[in-house]
Amino acid sequence: MTLSASMIKLYAASVVQPRIRLVVLLIILTLLTTNLFADNGQHMVPISLQERTRQADMVIEGEVLSQKSFWNVDRTNIYTSHIIRVYKVFKGSVQEKQLELITQGGSVGLKKHILSTALELYKGQQGVFFLMQEKEIQTTPANLALRTRAYASQQGFVKYNLQENSAADVFNSYTSVQRLYDAVLQHTGNAYRTLQENEPLLKAIDTKNSKSQTQNTQLVPVITNFIPTIATAGTGAILTINGTNFGNTRGTGKVEFRNADDGGKTFVEPRRTDYVSWTNTQIRVRIPSRGVSGGTAGSGEVRVTAPDGSVISSANPITIEFAHLNVVLSGDNIQSFKPLLQNKNGRGGYTVRFAPSLQNRSDAQEGFVRALNSWTCATNVNWEVGAPTTIEAANDDNTSVIRFAGNSTFGQEGVLASTLSRWEGLRCGTDTLFWLSEFDMAINSSISWQYGPGPPVNRQFDFETVMLHELGHAHQLGHVILPRAVMHFAVESQVLIRDLSDADIRGGNQVMEQSVVPNVCQEPPMERKTDGDCNLAQEVLTFEGSFQDGQVVLNWQTQQEQNVNFYTVQRSTNGTDWTDLTDVDATGASKYTYTDNNPLSDISFYRLKVVYNDNSSSFSARVRVIDPRSLRVLRVYPNPIPPDVYSVNLLYLVQASTTLSVQLYSINGKLVRDIEYTLSDVNVPIELSLGDLAAGIYILKWRERTNNGEFKIVKL
Repeated sequence: MTLSASMIKLYAASVVQPRIRLVVLLIILTLLTTNLFADNGQHMVPISLQERTRQADMVIEGEVLSQKSFWNVDRTNIYTSHIIRVYKVFKGSVQEKQLELITQGGSVGLKKHILSTALELYKGQQGVFFLMQEKEIQTTPANLALRTRAYASQQGFVKYNLQENSAADVFNSYTSVQRLYDAVLQHTGNAYRTLQENEPLLKAIDTKNSKSQTQNTQLVPVITNFIPTIATAGTGAILTINGTNFGNTRGTGKVEFRNADDGGKTFVEPRRTDYVSWTNTQIRVRIPSRGVSGGTAGSGEVRVTAPDGSVISSANPITIEFAHLNVVLSGDNIQSFKPLLQNKNGRGGYTVRFAPSLQNRSDAQEGFVRALNSWTCATNVNWEVGAPTTIEAANDDNTSVIRFAGNSTFGQEGVLASTLSRWEGLRCGTDTLFWLSEFDMAINSSISWQYGPGPPVNRQFDFETVMLHELGHAHQLGHVILPRAVMHFAVESQVLIRDLSDADIRGGNQVMEQSVVPNVCQEPPMERKTDGDCNLAQEVLTFEGSFQDGQVVLNWQTQQEQNVNFYTVQRSTNGTDWTDLTDVDATGASKYTYTDNNPLSDISFYRLKVVYNDNSSSFSARVRVIDPRSLRVLRVYPNPIPPDVYSVNLLYLVQASTTLSVQLYSINGKLVRDIEYTLSDVNVPIELSLGDLAAGIYILKWRERTNNGEFKIVKL
């Protein structure tokens, strides 16, 4: 069953009123101002132009001449090298007319990496760059003397719109390039140096002035209407625009949408393959989630430019409810692909692991798990939290790592959190499909976070709100311009949004519907997760369990228990089928302890059933407990092996990922099996096939780190 946002009970009592106040405030602001587009950027902390100018090693005006993506030396991440032609120098001792700018993400072959907050550049783009010398990436495709990265990621570039002689970044707009010059010079205190004339800019200004003089002689296009008025991006949805004077053929004409990645400050143009048809009275175009120069189509007016350069905007806005992320390969900015989710962990989906920087932060872990549960309960996306990892980095290693990272992390200045999606494509006959192979998340440790359950105060940012947004990217959703939606491009300090909107859920469900069906490449599709921790009790803040002296001790902490009658402690062997152990009265003590004197052997699960005064109930999250006496002990069964059984099971319980090597010898010492298994904390049995072996006695030898042993196996 698909749950609506109203059915997800996560901090419900503490969230409803702030949400209502926020929506009312947004409506009032919309009515009082003609600017429909927010002034806050996508999950970033604004860094002023003054601060960017002060912190950057160099500030230059430049143009992107070329791009090439590449693997770093140890092949853990893909980066993109951009050759920038330098026109003006506002700060720094730059003498070179060309420099290299490195950004994170890109595509090599059918591998594509994209960071949710990374600066994304395209050939031909111009603007002012705030740059730092790049010292981390030493081996790059270009052989240039000056290697740089953008300071503050996306905030490190103010992009020009040459047609309009304007400029904009994530947070700010400038009505002319000269106004941007003046603003930068105010903070440098020095005149800029010109290394070479910016001929494209000068030509664009002349063209704009000429057009303004001849505008009255042109037949201005007219938009009568468009359908649909509520749509989606990146899904193949087609917008039909009706009107007159569009031109008989497209030529240099174009349709543009407000850019959801910067709240509508700039526009997004579809690729040429997105145009279905163009006549003088009707245009049909697919709504893109990745434009020809980046960006995601968002809500707002639709703009049409006729082949003669005349422009018209629709009187009414289009509403883009959600955007499905699309894969566009470097060097091929024509075709786009909708990436799918898949069964990567053998249990239907993806396993995420907390890095060491997060392992001692139970408040952060719980906030992350609540956000993960919200998506799982709403769309059945198959995510699970696995054993902690020793990895403290984002690498292409089939391990999805959640970590804290400081401002020194590559391009993380001013970023609240970022999600790195790693896609991998496969050509199957005439089809090419892409899947999410892994995602990694970096959370800025320098931010003042509110982890819950209380609301953010004193300029804090709400942790769960940001995690919901970043997990939306992992769900393959892009930004929208919808203040009610979690995937809205912006989050302000002290804003609390801990539930999913109907639009978010519809977007997630659309991705799931395409991901759970068989595919032409016969890759394992994602399986819906229907046993998530839903209907969570807001009163239970923490719930922990551990083995102590042969007993399991459970501890939980609560809040606002006035409506709670009692807690029922439940136990399970599999996390699905539950047995009641005891009832514990709610006394308002806020801290409770229960000891299970007769725990189950090996692995057991515990949870609390919270029973309210009106006899309704909800649950705590599950906690898994492993008997330490069962850890790192190999069990082999059945043994002896009956004649009609053709395999043997190996069970080796661990709390962290490890490797188990197994060799099977005949009684004469001949090696008949030599296999290495990767084990995880999921602790499912391994099946060792013996179907081709004759009956007899075999010796199984095994090793895991410093642990080893051998078994005699009898095959009947």
